Amino acid sequence: MIGAGAPPDPTPDILRAVLDSVFASPAYRWVDEPFPVRFLRDSWRRLIEWVEALRTGNPAAFRLFVFALLLVLILALAHGAWVVWRTLRGAAPPSEVRAPAAQPETRDAGWYFAAADRAAAAGRTAEALQLAFVGLALTLDRQGLLRYHASKTPAECAREARLADPDRERLGGLVRTLYVHAFGGRPMGADEYRRWRDDLGRPWHAPAH
Repeated sequence: MIGAGAPPDPTPDILRAVLDSVFASPAYRWVDEPFPVRFLRDSWRRLIEWVEALRTGNPAAFRLFVFALLLVLILALAHGAWVVWRTLRGAAPPSEVRAPAAQPETRDAGWYFAAADRAAAAGRTAEALQLAFVGLALTLDRQGLLRYHASKTPAECAREARLADPDRERLGGLVRTLYVHAFGGRPMGADEYRRWRDDLGRPWHAPAH
């Protein structure tokens, strides 16, 4: 027989509340967490517990620990500011970084004549003849005696040039010599090239009206 002072039997609601509070503790959390997450969480919790124990057990050491953390933070911020300052200081303005635009080389008649003489001095006579003739064609074009285009052959230039009869015959002879030696493969000595080059450089005249 149960005495009058005995506690009443627990109701199902009370039992459920007690069990929920027990199984809600960390010891009964049976969640399958990845090891890195669990390791970091446990390490962080142990660190917090250690700091709290240090604060309560040794206040002087705790203050020294906090001071060291602040010093590390200040040094890290100072280093970051120094890196940013060095980066901004080393960056040149766009006007200084931009390389100057290369000026296109002007290849006029004088340029081709000079290139022809250099090629002849190096023994490249066939190349020298062709370069010198381009210089002549540009000279005639500048004087209004020929409408020159790079696609035209020397023979076409000779036919289209508006020259007096003696100059037309002279140009035809120069072109024939060019074809014989530059395209026909016949050797040409330095003296012969010099005479051809001098003949090329004499004045050219338009036909009389």
